Amino acid sequence: MNGWVLIAIGLASLGLAGVAFAYVGYTAYRLVKAGLHLARTYGPPAAELAGKAAAATERAAQAGANAEDVMASLGRLQVSLQRLQIVAEAFRGALAPYQRIRSYFGK
Repeated sequence: MNGWVLIAIGLASLGLAGVAFAYVGYTAYRLVKAGLHLARTYGPPAAELAGKAAAATERAAQAGANAEDVMASLGRLQVSLQRLQIVAEAFRGALAPYQRIRSYFGK
């Protein structure tokens, strides 16, 4: 009788292992199915978002380069403005005698 009990326990263990493998297989199937659904649903928008992020990074780098150009142009503009102020002061100084004559005659 001990042999039959051991065979019964072995068959029950084998059946339990088969059920466990079946459950794990079914769970893996559902997981793969859900993963494929997520990949199909969110894959294209995620790829589009990644492309936009790359484009934004490129634009930020370009804006940084443009900022350097703007700063250099601003420096040149300040130098030009200083030169223009010197010329304007010289012009005002040159017109001073004519303005005195004009104010003397009352115009």
